[in-house]
Amino acid sequence: MAPRLKYKNIEFLKKLGNSDEPSLTNINKVLEILNNPHKKNMGIKIAISGTNGKGSVAKSLSEILNKSKYRVGLYTSPHIFDINERIQINNKKISSKELNEILGIVIDKQKKANIQLSYFELLTVASIFYFSKAKNNINIFEVGLGGKYDATNIIDSQISIITNVSKDHTEYLGNTISKIAKEKVGIVKKDSYLITSANGIGLKVIKNYASKKTNKIFIYNKDFKVIPHNNMNKFISERDFFYQTNLIGSHQIKNISLSIKTCEILNRFFNKNISTNNISKSLRNINWPARFQILSNNPLKIIDVAHNIGSVQNLIDNIRNLYPKKKFNILVAMLKDKEPLKCINLLLPFSNKIFFFDLKHKRSFKFRDIIKKIKSKKIVKGSDNDIELLMKNNDSLLITGSLYFIGEKFKKYKKKLKF
Repeated sequence: MAPRLKYKNIEFLKKLGNSDEPSLTNINKVLEILNNPHKKNMGIKIAISGTNGKGSVAKSLSEILNKSKYRVGLYTSPHIFDINERIQINNKKISSKELNEILGIVIDKQKKANIQLSYFELLTVASIFYFSKAKNNINIFEVGLGGKYDATNIIDSQISIITNVSKDHTEYLGNTISKIAKEKVGIVKKDSYLITSANGIGLKVIKNYASKKTNKIFIYNKDFKVIPHNNMNKFISERDFFYQTNLIGSHQIKNISLSIKTCEILNRFFNKNISTNNISKSLRNINWPARFQILSNNPLKIIDVAHNIGSVQNLIDNIRNLYPKKKFNILVAMLKDKEPLKCINLLLPFSNKIFFFDLKHKRSFKFRDIIKKIKSKKIVKGSDNDIELLMKNNDSLLITGSLYFIGEKFKKYKKKLKF
């Protein structure tokens, strides 16, 4: 007799794939059967889209709101080690027992309606059900893919944040900045507030489409900005504000500015009370693992989940600014739809040796495909033994690439990563 699974609904979820043709039709039908929890007890709803930085904005905003004593739901993706990471209330992950129970309710309803939700749709419904039941003051939803047809867009968000627009997920979103921006701006609702740090053609498209729904648009470097000031950062908007943060990099300064501007809007238009003191304390102490996280200084070991061109460029900017003469042994794995060849070419000048890993993920880019295209003796196939050795020795080490790489290969180092 086969063993009985303790959390059979979670195991069922893990076996599901995601839809190749995203739509809100099925998720809307299932939510209707569940008596529309996305329309009840959801407080203020905030949606975050963009190519890079969504997670950093969501995390920093959540930390500030937690510090301000609000009950805050946070839905992010993907997870690194445990699926429970994706659904949190005030930094507490949903328990496996709770998640399994909620999934059971949703799975039962979808069966009766003869509907099969995808992995992300099912998890999104579970998060909505959980947050509605908890009666949170504020719920933050990180968009999974694109915006317009992403499962999270079933939420009628009062505030939308779009970080930036660059080429990513081109097979789903289109192969031009204009097409991708059009998908991402699809999260903006009628008369809602939009905050963005997009620029160039992406910003032009976002402004054009968003202005048809709202005139409450706030743009980085126009309506608010951040400048360095005496070893601190000066946020300039309706009210100037100084802060420090342990998140590293100019891109994080921009991400954090979106969170601070959101707090300003919450105070001014939603009658919230988020003090600059709470903002300052939260940003100074924020912990966001695997985002240019320095594991040790001597020897220098860094982990950063730079998984596409934009994030790899940010990573390289940080290295140039902080360690201009340093070269690293680099452990990396990437998905094939993230322009891995370009990413590896960008990393090569900063490497002593690059250990490239094949992942179990179906979209994994393979070592054999790297060496066909890039003729460099610096690039070798990585192994578990290499990870073990390089984590222990005194050489400078950079761990980067896909979140799935960290989840698959670094679970034993979970405590060191402060997860």
